Amino acid sequence: MIATDNFIRTYKDPSLSISSLIDKNRIEKINRNKAILLSIIKIIITCARQNIPIRGHSDESISEIRSNVDDINCPAGSNFIALLKQRIDAGDEILRDHIQYGPKNALYTSSQVQNEIIDCIHKYMLNDILHRIENCLFSIIVDETTDASTVEQVSFSIRYYDNKTNDIREDFLAFIETVSCTGESISNIILDYLRAYNLPFDNCIGQAYDGASNMAGIYRGCQALIKQKCPDADYYHCSNHCLNLALIDSCGIAHIRNMMGTIKEVINFFSDSPKRMQALRSEINDYQGEYVSLTNKKRLISLCDTRWVDRSTSIETFLELYIPIINTLDKFRHGKLKDPTAEQLFHAINNFQHIISTCISCFLLSDIVPISRLLQTETLDFSSANQHVEELLHKFEQRKLQAQDYFDNVIYSHAGELCKELFVTPTIPRHAVLSYRKQNTPVPNPEIFYCDRVYLPFLDELINNISGRLSSLKCERIILLSKLRPELILRENSFELSKSLSKQFADRLPSPLQLNSELERWQKKCNDLLKMNEEWKKKWINELIKEADHVLFPNVRFLLIFLATLPVSTASAERSFSKLSSIKTYHRSTMKQNRLNGLAMAYIHKDINIDADEILKIYCQKYNRRLDFGM
Repeated sequence: MIATDNFIRTYKDPSLSISSLIDKNRIEKINRNKAILLSIIKIIITCARQNIPIRGHSDESISEIRSNVDDINCPAGSNFIALLKQRIDAGDEILRDHIQYGPKNALYTSSQVQNEIIDCIHKYMLNDILHRIENCLFSIIVDETTDASTVEQVSFSIRYYDNKTNDIREDFLAFIETVSCTGESISNIILDYLRAYNLPFDNCIGQAYDGASNMAGIYRGCQALIKQKCPDADYYHCSNHCLNLALIDSCGIAHIRNMMGTIKEVINFFSDSPKRMQALRSEINDYQGEYVSLTNKKRLISLCDTRWVDRSTSIETFLELYIPIINTLDKFRHGKLKDPTAEQLFHAINNFQHIISTCISCFLLSDIVPISRLLQTETLDFSSANQHVEELLHKFEQRKLQAQDYFDNVIYSHAGELCKELFVTPTIPRHAVLSYRKQNTPVPNPEIFYCDRVYLPFLDELINNISGRLSSLKCERIILLSKLRPELILRENSFELSKSLSKQFADRLPSPLQLNSELERWQKKCNDLLKMNEEWKKKWINELIKEADHVLFPNVRFLLIFLATLPVSTASAERSFSKLSSIKTYHRSTMKQNRLNGLAMAYIHKDINIDADEILKIYCQKYNRRLDFGM
């Protein structure tokens, strides 16, 4: 009778059958296991995103973890276990039961599991980027540095136009460990990486590196070897490096060089001693003069040895805090605080030659800082960069033509106000006075002397070196493609331009025979754009691409994307080094390469959403685990 009742009940509700109950229990178990692993994955994602070290000095044993899993106040050996306990304390009972009673060989808290999950995160994010790059033109950006464990790391980034977001992107892909930094070694690393991820050599149209001989050499340099495999991948010297070299060359003028050397010694004098630094801070806070009241700066900034553009900020800060610096040095010349170095530095900067040189340097270099920052922008293209550099050079040329007015009204007047505060008399160097007397020529006043001997030569050097060093902005390919800009194409003959473009890009253009008629339509389109808004003359190429419809202007759109994809600088690689120094610190110097790349991808690409469910799926497909995840 009981058996009959069970049969009828099962017949009416098949879910009550033994097989169904077994399947149901398995599904519940699978869902429970997934929930456990998802909790662990989310903790690791959080740590990776925020650059929180996951492991501690040593891994905790299972018994140690279980003994205080409910005690959130008990210190954990690692951030991972601490966050695990936080999650349990927040009410994750499934995770708590798993940690407390789960099998010891399947807790998923080991460093091996962490590395596997981090590897899955890296794979997921890399696939997302590679999917965007698929069938796109791209340029490679590579630079090298030494990490905290004195291992040479090659940063590999890629620049491309993302058709989904309609924007230029420069995406970091990997840090690659290398034992050799020869051009051949680095080129092999790059080519192997392109092969490994099926990035076609033909789609590579540019390469940007620093100017080191191993990278830029025309015979055995990395760029030459890459170009053998990727014929269209022209080499572009990083524009920021070029600008930096231009400043180094320009600052070789004696007055400017000596001034920077003195400022560096003064900054070192204070930064080497907490007592001196505190005295300077007190003087800055107590002094209520004009120069301090105009600024919120409270400390000196060291002169950067490599980034000379950043020296502008240091010099500007020094100039604004000039009087407190003088007053502090004066205190260290007498009494208990007496220091012979302070005496030397006091006299070195408390004179008109140093004051006027500092003012000249500050006001001229301040015009270059915006260009330097602009060149580091990810979406900047060569034509726009060239436009901004030309504007800077034009500005300097105007300053040169109006040298006496600008020098008198801005630089010299500022120096004069500072001299009044310091009771310094404007004079010219004694050796210059003697030189004039030997030649029987009248001794000029300080205003004319420093304008002719320091300001104008420094300005000339800046103009010549910037225009010379940044000549890569005006290579033939860039000049030709830049003619598609609205303000330039209206001056062009569409037939002649189409001939030039076809000659260089015929094998890549979608419809080369239609290029001439398309350029005529593009001229009309650009004319309409300029009539609506004159700002189109200054718009960057990524904005212009959005106006080039892929149906009406397939060739123009392709050419604009080609121009936008060319790499202007290696700033993306430099930024990745900043992240590297944050991730692989002295205390985390034994980190393996796969773990480093996974953490770097998550930390650098915060704009890419990491789906924990997808990470779980990748993990279960890639690794055989003891718990049943139904995959």
